[in-house]
Amino acid sequence: MEQKAEERSTETARRISIRWKVVQLLGGVLVAMGLLLDWPPPQEANLPDTSSFLIIVGGLLGAVGLLAALRRE
Repeated sequence: MEQKAEERSTETARRISIRWKVVQLLGGVLVAMGLLLDWPPPQEANLPDTSSFLIIVGGLLGAVGLLAALRRE
């Protein structure tokens, strides 16, 4: 019984580890896309620049992944 609980705990920790790594990877990809790709200018003046949007969203996702990683350690 105790071994099953330990296995579940280990499996849960492994899944959480994979999730925060994926979130950090996605954040990094979005930031890289915002910095490296040449996006066309927005067609409407009130819309934000696509590059800025990708950098902000990527940074937020990276921060969430980092906080999740720090929380588990």
